[in-house]
Amino acid sequence: MLAKLRALIFSLGLASGFASPALAGTASFLVVHGIPGRDVAAGLDPQLPVDVLVNGSICLLKNFTFGQIAGPYDVPAGTYSVAVSLANPISPCSNAAVISGNVTLTSGEFGAIVAQLSPKGAPTAGVYPIDVLPVGKPSQRFVVIHAADAPPVFVHGISLGTSPVKFTLPLATGMVKSADVAAQSGYSATISAGSASFGPANVFGAPQSLFLIVAVGNAGSGSVTLLSKTIPSVF
Repeated sequence: MLAKLRALIFSLGLASGFASPALAGTASFLVVHGIPGRDVAAGLDPQLPVDVLVNGSICLLKNFTFGQIAGPYDVPAGTYSVAVSLANPISPCSNAAVISGNVTLTSGEFGAIVAQLSPKGAPTAGVYPIDVLPVGKPSQRFVVIHAADAPPVFVHGISLGTSPVKFTLPLATGMVKSADVAAQSGYSATISAGSASFGPANVFGAPQSLFLIVAVGNAGSGSVTLLSKTIPSVF
């Protein structure tokens, strides 16, 4: 099992740039670093570089910093142990875990594993489904994840073209929503929570692309940030 996982991640997953429903018996996932260091402790690096260890022996990510989105990776469906530790540049993945737990990925699933803050401000992780069903022409899909330690928000999108296309999605904390929108060269997304607003995050892609927006951070400290990734060719 470990040998197969290692081969898939390092031979296939790291080269993968396309989103498609996973083949029978496999699952696909992204890893999102959504924890600002200063929200954990005042003396920590704001980028909070971490290492990510899978199944106790596979150092999947090294020096992974706040705001980065890695993947997608294709792996056999099943349950995996995941441990996140402060980055060790000399011996990656050797520090004690600050977040650990098991993640179960089902056959055909495409999801995002997000390192985030709990409602009490503690580092934790969430797993969120991503809709990669076919996107028809000439459309693009927004998938928005509310993983911030913040109240319900509204996500506002506006195209960057000369004839603006607009949409708004309401999201409660921990919610995922998707919307298929008219294909444009790019979109700008912002979020609002009461009188506060955060963003923007700009995304660009061809028709039938998937635009992922992840809200992370802490509203109390003003660190709420929108992370974004374009995943091309969701046919």
